[in-house]
Amino acid sequence: MIHSKKNRHIVLVVEDDPNVVKELAERLQSLGHQMVAVPSQEEAMALLDAGEFCCVLLDLQILLDANGNMPRIEYGKTLLRIIRDRFPARNKADHHCLQIVVMSGFAKEMVDAVWCLQYGANDFIAKPLNGQDSVFVEKIENCFRRSHRNTHQDCFMVMATARQKQDEDASQSTGTHSKVQLSIIGENHGKRTNIVVNGRVFNLPDFKLILLMKLVAARVMNGHGWVHKVDLGSTDTAGFKGISNLNSTLQMFLPNGLVFYENDKQGRYRINPAIEVAQIDHEQLAQHRLKEIVMLSSRIRSVR
Repeated sequence: MIHSKKNRHIVLVVEDDPNVVKELAERLQSLGHQMVAVPSQEEAMALLDAGEFCCVLLDLQILLDANGNMPRIEYGKTLLRIIRDRFPARNKADHHCLQIVVMSGFAKEMVDAVWCLQYGANDFIAKPLNGQDSVFVEKIENCFRRSHRNTHQDCFMVMATARQKQDEDASQSTGTHSKVQLSIIGENHGKRTNIVVNGRVFNLPDFKLILLMKLVAARVMNGHGWVHKVDLGSTDTAGFKGISNLNSTLQMFLPNGLVFYENDKQGRYRINPAIEVAQIDHEQLAQHRLKEIVMLSSRIRSVR
């Protein structure tokens, strides 16, 4: 648990450059706020589960995990969507209760700024921060003003309410069906791989297995399991077609009335919480002919 000193606001900073982290620490301390900094997507998600943060300062180009050595803009974009998925609540003034300010050296590219605002960011600030003292102060103070966080106790209640809502949603999703088990046993037959759904074994085409493992990885890594369709295909259309094809294949193995995936109506999908990922044979998958499947298996294995 991350504790506040003297009821000060705590800012979660996701930034892999130690010089920028030091600069942000000095700026936030001068405003009377605490800061906890991590360099990767994985570490940020773990802290969100443990702490009571008041806002998030997110660099777009970050590491995937603590062992990563190549920061990528895709990791920051994915984390933005994950945070907003987990904390979508708005106050009576229709502002997000958990504000996210994105930082990026790519800020001059209007497409990035627009994309971030579309997918849950509340503001955008360009790096480097030098010469932007007044802009930085204004954006941080606006976060707390918009989210109506007068004290850190208000922040605690926002985070607790968000977690309670997430638990209630999961309970409602699983309430009408007993758990159905999904296993990826990994035995390869040409361009197909064995999986088990609801006790029935069948061969899943490898291109559908990649989609399935992306959905499994999302559940393992962030709990709620939402994946945007862009991450399921090279384009929105490809991602949508992919999830539709996967659903049509698996649906016939599920009990009547149970659908394979959920759609949040904002382009994000996840495996129905009523479906349990029971077993994955990582030893078999490590020998798979497709490098992407080997990589996804390794990522899931490192977290489970």
